[in-house]
Amino acid sequence: MAKPDAPTASATANGGEIRISWNPVPGAQYYTVGWVNWTEAQPLSNAGQDWLHLFNYTTVPGNVASHTVKGLNGGEDHYAIIRATDGQGVEARFGGGWSPFSEWSLATQPAGQHGAGFCPITGLPLGDEGYLSVGASTTHAVGQTFTLNSIAKQATIRLGDSDYPPFTGRQYIKTCGTVQAPATLQGSFFSGKDYHVDSDSGLGFAALDTSIVDWLDVGLIPQGQTRSACEVWDVPASANTVIVAVNNWQSNPALYRIELADVTTTSTSTSTSTNTTTTTTTPLTSQQLTSLVKPALGQIIATNSHGETGSGTGFVVRSDGLMVTNRHVVDDADTVTVYMQNLDGDLFEYTGTVLGRGILADLAVVQLPSGRTYNTLDLADSDAVSGVDEVTAWGYPGGSISGTYPTITRGIISSKGIRGDVDFLQTDAAINPGNSGGPLIDQYGQVVGVNTLKTVSERVDNQGFAIASNEVSNRLNTLINGGLSNETYHNIKNAYGYSVDIPKGWYLDREGVRRTTFYPYHNKGWSRVRMWNLADSFVGSSDKLADLAEWRWNDSLPHLSVENKWTLFEPISFSEIGAGSGRHYRVEYRRQDSADYCISNRVEIIALSSSDPANLGFSMMGSVCELNITQYRSQRDAILNSFRP
Repeated sequence: MAKPDAPTASATANGGEIRISWNPVPGAQYYTVGWVNWTEAQPLSNAGQDWLHLFNYTTVPGNVASHTVKGLNGGEDHYAIIRATDGQGVEARFGGGWSPFSEWSLATQPAGQHGAGFCPITGLPLGDEGYLSVGASTTHAVGQTFTLNSIAKQATIRLGDSDYPPFTGRQYIKTCGTVQAPATLQGSFFSGKDYHVDSDSGLGFAALDTSIVDWLDVGLIPQGQTRSACEVWDVPASANTVIVAVNNWQSNPALYRIELADVTTTSTSTSTSTNTTTTTTTPLTSQQLTSLVKPALGQIIATNSHGETGSGTGFVVRSDGLMVTNRHVVDDADTVTVYMQNLDGDLFEYTGTVLGRGILADLAVVQLPSGRTYNTLDLADSDAVSGVDEVTAWGYPGGSISGTYPTITRGIISSKGIRGDVDFLQTDAAINPGNSGGPLIDQYGQVVGVNTLKTVSERVDNQGFAIASNEVSNRLNTLINGGLSNETYHNIKNAYGYSVDIPKGWYLDREGVRRTTFYPYHNKGWSRVRMWNLADSFVGSSDKLADLAEWRWNDSLPHLSVENKWTLFEPISFSEIGAGSGRHYRVEYRRQDSADYCISNRVEIIALSSSDPANLGFSMMGSVCELNITQYRSQRDAILNSFRP
């Protein structure tokens, strides 16, 4: 049954009388109407009495839409609430409204927003300190948009290598949501603020215990961009309803009411994919793993816009044919060929449409044709993955002939970390070219990562990396919708304290200790951030920025790099720009390293670190092949202008 609108509580022309009216609720057999005098009830509420028990109640038939209360004391605020009940005893949510009785005038509070008063979601009072915006059950906008994606009862919480049950008389509730920042402002996303209260009326307010937090810190969200996160809440075991409070960037909470009777219980390895959750606590046999994974696996053949063909692997995460793979597998192709096999060995060929590609995360999503139901794999909670957990890597390495059986390599999770601002899992399961985009599967048949790259060195053996499954879950909706228009890179791993925006069509290629490089598709340009420790390079200098800029300019000149045998070098400009903390140098020149390379137009922005100007300096370089300068110059300049040292 639909939630009633907030009732209107208004003074009439007669002294000591208010009229409570509401919009009819379809299917209502009767309404329960409640009212209370604020001044009389507030001391009792402050003393700990249940607010709902302080109301005066009456029941009216379902065919009426108003009730008049007489004999009240004037001069005080009066509050009204309403509940609709159908013939089977199903109760809809409370609505709430109030009337400043002393004014003898219409004074209503819409369900969408109010300060001190009653919450239409909970039926409980709100203090003077907060402005409350009431969300619907799925989407709510207050300067930014928040979507409640999924809810599950969590049987235990994983901390480190151990699982912890809830405290006595409590239970865990996991909520996952997505927030989009406004188009003109940066956003931030917090939850649970100010509304950590218990109630004996069957409500469990999401009271977070910081010792069991499972929150993925979203932090600042760039303008118009989207982030997703999950959190585990600690609520009373007796609660049949949970109220979750979510704050937007203006710290305006939005409340969400969740009926726990409709929420399933999952283990700590609950899937966050778009499939129906399939959890188990018993490791699968090899045969069971094969039966689960093989029909959901596909070999992807992609031909890019330059006519170059490559292959990789993908796996289906949604029964309508949504497939996850790596960005570098599909390259810039709009469509790909996908070969899949069933358990009987029958081979199927599909044409898949590339929906979106990642920028920092080497991910892409492909939509297979509609009209059939596909086998799927669930995405695990990669935060719950621990070192030495057993995994298998699946895919078509080494350019396997289409339709042959996929290869499977076995290993363990070696470590967890960050590469390119993205969570990765390291594994010793062999990952080879062609494995890219394939799933890294745990013992329970769930995807913990997307096989992406390996370290190649004479001194390194079996060092493979997979993008963590939670990164896939958090980015999936964005990729389905075409991907982000740009993404901010911070080099979180090395904590250098800078950021730069990378636009769609470019991607993170390599992250090093002192150098990080970005490319557009087909390498018709590049952008690179380099860092120098000025304490080592310019000891005793009174102007390290000027010395760094002069050194970078001289280092670019041919006489210092004769061994490169450049076929072309032409200096264009060397200038100082800005003042104070915004002061930097701009260097521009044309260069060709050899006849095998294009002639490129290069620009460097040379600046000091704002967080540690004494010891760190940066050069933000952008280079575009002159044959493609019309296509890529504006993107290169946008990258350079976005650099914040």
